[in-house]
Amino acid sequence: MLEKESFIGQQRVFSHQTGGVLAPPNSLAGLIYARNLGFQNIHFDVRLTADGVPILRSEESIDVTDSTTTLVSEVFFDQINGLDIGIDYGNEYSGEKLPTLYQALSASTELGIRPIVELKASIGQEQSIAEISIDILNRVSREKLLFPLIIAENVLTLATLMDIAPKIARGLIWSNNLINEPSNNDHEALMCQCVIIPIQLISVQLMETLHLRQYSVVATNINDSMDAITAAEHKVDALVTAQIDSIGPYFL
Repeated sequence: MLEKESFIGQQRVFSHQTGGVLAPPNSLAGLIYARNLGFQNIHFDVRLTADGVPILRSEESIDVTDSTTTLVSEVFFDQINGLDIGIDYGNEYSGEKLPTLYQALSASTELGIRPIVELKASIGQEQSIAEISIDILNRVSREKLLFPLIIAENVLTLATLMDIAPKIARGLIWSNNLINEPSNNDHEALMCQCVIIPIQLISVQLMETLHLRQYSVVATNINDSMDAITAAEHKVDALVTAQIDSIGPYFL
């Protein structure tokens, strides 16, 4: 399980995709926005470009030009380096660029953030996204230690993390396979410290089972304060929300 001390400042509410719904998702501006609201545990997504650069990005597809859409895993970083990801969020964020994992981790050290890094592996990148991300994490940590929580749905990605960086906290994102086969030994062998589950799937019985197996439970899809109250009633260990203006870092 995740030790309670591992949550910075005893905060157990994580800001989703950097600044939630209040800033461009997966952006450096979002990191700063969430941190200014008091959040220290901040989540962001990571995908790998065709030339092996980890960038902050949730969607697998990306608009290279106004008329051309491709996959992140099929485009080179210099083709998307100049994209404006803040243009839809008003003049305040106009010109916000697509950040790399290195930039996000460096900003995390400067701002006192514990990054919750979600690795989203495309086909064929399951191992490399873990290897490259850990290499970058090690480089950033040479100057100032980071204590990230790295989460993923892909079993091979998590197995690679366990092999090359066993001391880094890992989280397994809940999937239909776990619902259908909750005692799957392959998943248990990953030795993750926590499981990330949508609040809509959490039950008293499931919480008891996971806690007996020494998993911390992190609830997702927390869309309003009622969802957050439900998560608290189920005694989840932490929650992730994009509604960071109404659900603060100390809600739990």
